[in-house]
Amino acid sequence: MDSDHTLPTYTPSTPSPSYSTILLPGERTVEQTQRQALSSYTGSFRRITDDITLVLKDQRPGSIVPAYGRNALVRGHISLHNVDTLSAVHLKLEGALTIEMSFYSSKTTLIASSFTMWQSDGSSSARPPLNIPFVLVFPTTYQDGGQEYPLPPTFDSEGSPASCSYTLTVALSKPRQLLPFLTQSETLSIPLHYYPRSRPHAPILPSGLSFMSTVKSSPEEWHQVMSTMNSVPSSGIVPIQCSLFIPSVQVFALTDVIPFHLQLRGPKSSLSAFIYHVSSPTGSNSSLGIIGTAIRVYISRQVIVKVGEEKIHRKRVLGEGTLRALSSSSDIKPIFRHSSSTDGLDTLDWEGELQCNKEITTPGFSIPQLAVKDSIVLSITPPQPLTSPLLRLHHEHVIRLATDPWSDQG
Repeated sequence: MDSDHTLPTYTPSTPSPSYSTILLPGERTVEQTQRQALSSYTGSFRRITDDITLVLKDQRPGSIVPAYGRNALVRGHISLHNVDTLSAVHLKLEGALTIEMSFYSSKTTLIASSFTMWQSDGSSSARPPLNIPFVLVFPTTYQDGGQEYPLPPTFDSEGSPASCSYTLTVALSKPRQLLPFLTQSETLSIPLHYYPRSRPHAPILPSGLSFMSTVKSSPEEWHQVMSTMNSVPSSGIVPIQCSLFIPSVQVFALTDVIPFHLQLRGPKSSLSAFIYHVSSPTGSNSSLGIIGTAIRVYISRQVIVKVGEEKIHRKRVLGEGTLRALSSSSDIKPIFRHSSSTDGLDTLDWEGELQCNKEITTPGFSIPQLAVKDSIVLSITPPQPLTSPLLRLHHEHVIRLATDPWSDQG
């Protein structure tokens, strides 16, 4: 550098002002975002055998199976009742995806973590401590075929050939009495539940607010699922338009009560055929109302298991909806609502609620070998389906289920 050029002088910058959440006189809070603290259970899970006591902390009091969420710490300690002959103490965290079918079976490793908690140095005086504390991190991913995937939750569904399970095992190694250079193991294994938590991104309307009272003031709160109940081509009956309105968020907690509104729309002749068509053996018609018509709104789960290039599908119902007819003294038979629009179509309306059965604890997920998808299903079977001019309707609309309800606390 040229000696004629000197570096400019610098003076220290003014220190940045200190900040505090405590308001000074004359200040006020313009906006504040509250965050909900992570729930922390203080209960403990214990499993006791003749030689081992395993204690797991941070559990819901009274839990039968220890449960963990995403990025959870598995904390606890091992208490040893007899340490005289031990040569090693191991702790294993394992997980597997198992597929069992009559013509096929497989087992994919999800977790295989093993830890040596104590190892004898070979001296006659070597003794492990009576209490061995530990802290493990529950993994969030697994490797398969060189690819990384999100770790699936615990899953075991009725009728499904696939299951995901996790276990924690304590293994004690002891030398054999007659062959001390060989060891034998005593193990204690307990199942673990892994449930990564999730929430809907927005709330649903309070249960006291019906579709009719909110659709005009808050139309953005509802999503319209449209389908058509077709008719026999030779009948001359116009197909019926079916609209199922569900909360627009379309993501629901397993415990949410989901409101819905069902509207059938068509000419009076079509709706009359839907309600009143019941044919007698002689061909004469009897007006028996809506008897014989089956209308169902329910939550359905589809389990898809991939076996080689083939996909195996299984379905089950997670929860049945309740329906109430509007503008009628009967819960079964609705009355016509005459449309005020120029198309001259009339409507039949029902309202109701949906909820998953209480034993459902796992939302949907997807990994290469296994996909679990959930839907809201509208199924309508007309009375006397063999002679009715209307055809059966079955329509599925995909939704997502979450472990926890929406919260404004973050």
